[in-house]
Amino acid sequence: MLKFGKKVTYRPLSLSLLTGLAVGTLFGSNISLILGIEVGSIIFSVMFFGHYLLFLPTIFNYWESSPRFIRYSDTRKITSRIIAMFFPAKLPMNVIDKNNIKEIKVIGLPPAYTNLTAQFIAAEEGSLMYGLFLMINNPVKIQIILDDKTIIHLDISKDYFTHPQTTIAKLKLFLNRFKTSKINLSEENLKFINE
Repeated sequence: MLKFGKKVTYRPLSLSLLTGLAVGTLFGSNISLILGIEVGSIIFSVMFFGHYLLFLPTIFNYWESSPRFIRYSDTRKITSRIIAMFFPAKLPMNVIDKNNIKEIKVIGLPPAYTNLTAQFIAAEEGSLMYGLFLMINNPVKIQIILDDKTIIHLDISKDYFTHPQTTIAKLKLFLNRFKTSKINLSEENLKFINE
């Protein structure tokens, strides 16, 4: 089974709580308890609702492909995101029967960044927001069009920006499981994937 992306975990909730608690405790012990509670609540809200709620589909976009089905987590709706952030195990996985796929396209390849950019993303410090902005501005997705004309986007940006060669190899394996008549790739995409 091929797996792409990252499952939603308790990370958004735990990091937001820990950061809010740490900053709140700092203010509460040095200035006043009420100010500490207020500042801690603000920090928690900014991280949890201002960052994770907005960018959850970019940061956590797990999907997997078996011989017959594709299963993916859909966090496009705000309610799905909130459920996923509080109860990650409760987020349902949508299923696509591969027999119902009419067409497959790859969007965002080849990338518009250089090897230097990839080194910045791979760096441990200071790259989190930079990598996030790259994934938002230059997404790499697989577009699936079903027989009923439903369009589904399966994101591979996170995998691609952190491990490009591995992701391209997995993408080739994924595409090879379909008839060539269902795959609609531009010449540029074909050349890039087959290099």
